[in-house]
Amino acid sequence: MAKLLQKGKIVACLDMGSSKLVCIIASISNDEIKILGYAHKESKGISASAISDMRLAQKSITNVVSEAERMAGFNIDKLLVGISGSQVNSVRREVNIKIASDIVKSSDILNLAEKIRSEFKKNNREILHLIPLQYRIDDSAPVVNPRYMSGTKLHAKFHAISTSQTTVRNIENCFKRCQLSVNSYIVDPYPSALSCLSDNEMNFGTLLIDIGASSTSFCIILEGKMIYVGSSPIGGNHVSKDISTILSVDMETAEKIKSLNSSLLISPIEEREIIKFKFSENSEDGGMIRITRSELRDIMKSRLEELFESVKAILQKSGIPLYMLTSIVLTGGVASTVGIDKLASEIFDKNVRIGYPSKFDLAPSEMLNSTHSCSLGMLVFLRNLYLKEKIKDGFESKNSWFRRLIEKLAAV
Repeated sequence: MAKLLQKGKIVACLDMGSSKLVCIIASISNDEIKILGYAHKESKGISASAISDMRLAQKSITNVVSEAERMAGFNIDKLLVGISGSQVNSVRREVNIKIASDIVKSSDILNLAEKIRSEFKKNNREILHLIPLQYRIDDSAPVVNPRYMSGTKLHAKFHAISTSQTTVRNIENCFKRCQLSVNSYIVDPYPSALSCLSDNEMNFGTLLIDIGASSTSFCIILEGKMIYVGSSPIGGNHVSKDISTILSVDMETAEKIKSLNSSLLISPIEEREIIKFKFSENSEDGGMIRITRSELRDIMKSRLEELFESVKAILQKSGIPLYMLTSIVLTGGVASTVGIDKLASEIFDKNVRIGYPSKFDLAPSEMLNSTHSCSLGMLVFLRNLYLKEKIKDGFESKNSWFRRLIEKLAAV
């Protein structure tokens, strides 16, 4: 995944969605992220980041990576891979260990993380992110950083985000067939948050909803940390399927109708306006679809309401209080639907906005939209890791305990 240049490091990432694959190759440094090559292709043989057909997936991944390599002018061998929120479990775990010496050392924290990882491996789960939420020494109040403090027992609460080892093995087998390897994994809603949220939104409690093709992933960011991840089985394809079923057209035609008329806000004058769409020359009526704008809006609105209600229900079932959220941000291709933010605001009774990547001065303009927020956010994640690995307290730490700690925790 990485090669060193004078100005930084070369990295690559792959967003594996159900409808499209996005590969980006970039140079990262202390002060900028420069995109060198990128490509997007139709996703075949992949469903919500899981391999459904090895041969088709191999061809899709090879094609999109090769095109990005041609634009960048060189080959890559390792990538950061995004995993859909529908493939992961989000749980909290409390664990404690006896402090080995008089004070807490970094090795004690590593032992805590390893203890949780071992527990998950026994259950055929692979931890993607292990995020420390709270530390405590003996019966003291919670502390932010327990290093160099004295005590007998070190207690910690972690947010563990895991996926099936079978899913990971099949992805890695597919990459081997493509002459590539996976450097690391990241759960999809998180990079969207990194690319779209402001510092205030990252700190004060924000729900980010990333609407994908086959499902919707969402996460909550509080105090700069991802404290919850969830998913709904409803995505943009379900809106298209509704249109396809009601109008008796194929999915491709339904997708075109949705894309060309994606608005939930129409004036009273426009409500009775007829949308005409020609899809076949062979039928008796000339293959012309006729539907009013209000009818199409109601079809889309009904499914999107169900989507947001399902997210709300999942949050309530998980015990996450909605009052802790100060705002909601929507990303993904469906987020470009006019009026979707107003609909979400009515359901959640919160301020809602559409998220756009805001940290890329050198990115191509065609990528600065909500559809690419996830893939661009992966580059922000890689740069954050690069900066953490490079300097800690003013010292290079490439081969130090700090690098090992970052790799173990995969912290936010």
